[in-house]
Amino acid sequence: MARLRKHRLVALACVAATAQARTLPEMAVSNEFVICAAPDDMPFSRRDGTPAGLYVDLGRLVASDLGLALGIRWIPRRELARRVGCDAIMGAAVVRAEDRPTSWRNVLTVPWMRAGAVVVDTGRGPAATLDTLRAGHVAVPSGSWAHRWLDAHGVPVWVRFRTDPEIIGAVVRGDADAGVVSDVAAGWYRQQAGAANLRVLDTLLDPAEFAFDVAIDLLDTDAATLARVNGIVRARLADGAIAAIGLRYGAYRPPAGQR
Repeated sequence: MARLRKHRLVALACVAATAQARTLPEMAVSNEFVICAAPDDMPFSRRDGTPAGLYVDLGRLVASDLGLALGIRWIPRRELARRVGCDAIMGAAVVRAEDRPTSWRNVLTVPWMRAGAVVVDTGRGPAATLDTLRAGHVAVPSGSWAHRWLDAHGVPVWVRFRTDPEIIGAVVRGDADAGVVSDVAAGWYRQQAGAANLRVLDTLLDPAEFAFDVAIDLLDTDAATLARVNGIVRARLADGAIAAIGLRYGAYRPPAGQR
C-alpha cells in the first residue's frame, strides 16, 4: 500500500510508540473506534478527498453501530498499527478460519467481503495468456504471492511499482505490459476512468490460489468486543449495507465463508 513521506513516519512513530489497542469499555472512554489506514490507497482509503475509501466507510459504519465516533491513524504499513494505537485494521485476508482464537493479539472477525487478484492490461491487443506474458513484463508488488507465482511460471516481472494505483498507472501508460492488482482496485479504476483503458483478465489466475475472504483484524481485543463486532458485520451483511459500500467503489463480492 501507499507510503507516507519519511519525515511523517518518523514523527508518527516517535509520538505514539507506546499507544495500545483497546477493548470496548476502553474505546467508550475516548468515544472512539480507531482504525488504521493508508493515506493514499484508493479505493481502500485516502486522507483527503471524497469518497474516503472502502475501509474508511466500513470503519465509520462499525463505529456508528458501536455508538462511537470514528478515529483514523494514517500509516504507510500495517505493521505500525500497534505503535499508533489502532483498534482495528478493516481489511485482512482470511487464510484459515478458526472457531476459537488462539491469541487475542490479532483476531479476525467473520468475513465481510470476497476479494482476489486479477491480471489487467490495456485491452489494445489480443487477450493475454501465460505464453504471451512470458514475452513481456508484468508489474507486481515485490514479494507478493503473485510475484512468486509468476516467477515460478517463467513470466518476467517488474517490482518497482508498490501499490495497485501505481501498477494500474504503469499498465495504462505502457510502462508494463500487464499487471496484477486486486479486483476491487481494478473495479474502482474502471468506474472512475472508464472500462476502455483497462481490461480485466480474470481467468489467468486460479481463484483457488488468488481469491480469499476479507475480515476485520481486531488488535489486542477480547471475547466481548469480538462478539459485538461480529454481530455488526453479520447484521450489515444481511441488510445489504456492506454490499452497498463495496459497490460504491466499483466491485463487491460477498464472502464465501461465514463463522
